[in-house]
Amino acid sequence: MSELDPREARRQKADRVERTIRLEKTDRPPLFLLLSNSGFQARYAGYTMAEIAYDYDKFNQSLIKLSRDFDLDWTFANAAIGNFINHIMIDDHPEIAGFLGFLTGPIHDILQDNYTKWPGRELADNDPPQFIGGKFLEIDEYDLLIDDPNACINEVIFPRAYQALEKPASGKAYGTLIKLGMEIARFGGSLIDQGMMLKEIGYPQALMGMCYNPYDMIADYVRHFDNTITDFHRVPEKIKQAAEAILPHSLKFVEVTTAIPPELKGAYDFESPFVFYPLHLNEFLSPKLYQQYYWPPLKTLIEADIKAGRIPWIFFEGDHTHHLETLLEVPKGKIIAHFERPDWDRVAEIVGGHQCVMGGLQPSLLIGGTPDEVKAHVGKMAALFKDGGLILANAQGSLPREVKEENLAAVVEAVKELA
Repeated sequence: MSELDPREARRQKADRVERTIRLEKTDRPPLFLLLSNSGFQARYAGYTMAEIAYDYDKFNQSLIKLSRDFDLDWTFANAAIGNFINHIMIDDHPEIAGFLGFLTGPIHDILQDNYTKWPGRELADNDPPQFIGGKFLEIDEYDLLIDDPNACINEVIFPRAYQALEKPASGKAYGTLIKLGMEIARFGGSLIDQGMMLKEIGYPQALMGMCYNPYDMIADYVRHFDNTITDFHRVPEKIKQAAEAILPHSLKFVEVTTAIPPELKGAYDFESPFVFYPLHLNEFLSPKLYQQYYWPPLKTLIEADIKAGRIPWIFFEGDHTHHLETLLEVPKGKIIAHFERPDWDRVAEIVGGHQCVMGGLQPSLLIGGTPDEVKAHVGKMAALFKDGGLILANAQGSLPREVKEENLAAVVEAVKELA
């Protein structure tokens, strides 16, 4: 850990990250780890995945241990999977909308959802949670979603997606919603505790929102991934109209969940709120389909964030190389472009100098490489972006259980040596 006073450490780390996002030169690239449902985090602290998935205190304890032992610039973690289908409740319950966008192990048990599997339940104790998706709307029911997304999701999709809500007006359903509210309060409290603990050991805190491209919401929670891909060819106008109907809810969700409550003014170390975008369909769409359908609503959401002073943090899952040029349409130095497995030479050529990029630490390297190979790779990444604009980070949404401690230590050491 840094030997600086925690407040000074937070200031320096937040400044390094913010300047990197603005494409300004810094002493070295910031080091970030996205640790939600991280198998390495659990193993390193002596827990199973089931323990940190179902016990928020153990999750926080394991995060703090890892964060103390490996001096990072910034980290973001929670014991949850995105549950963006619930964003539709933004119209009636904006005050709890942010927490409704997450699905934890205990919430999985309460709702009995049909689109995730969890360790200690459907999976072995040390398996990470899995998002499997589901088809909860038939192809001839698109008009229900187009005409009234709120009613369709509440009255058609929820009863099909959540076994505990399959009879909406039943005592079981009412009891489920009461339990859900209690669990959301418990989960929210754990996130507040986590933030305070991280601040105490010198980690900057940010207000974090979340946003989904409407097409990803359709793929993940409405029509299933496979059906959505074919819907672009079978019913292109219907899926486009459905995405257009969902878009206003996505915009509103971000606005509400990134508004700083009066009691939290001054609680964050970063000047601007961040908005995390997990993209899923991007890799599987041709450039033509991507630009015709997927990119327009995504660009609208990004531009709304920038106009409002928020920082879009966009996780381009898979290989996004064939869509890189679209990022040149976004104002310079306004987003974080987080890549999983692109052609990094092409990223440097096209995006470098125009947007801050994040990633570069592949699981295969951290699992199968040696410390010397890890250090050499860090050096190559830094050389690709020698003029700045690089945040070194893991390339997936978590660190696999098999990551070697000595390799993660080598990453930290190599980054410090770049200063």
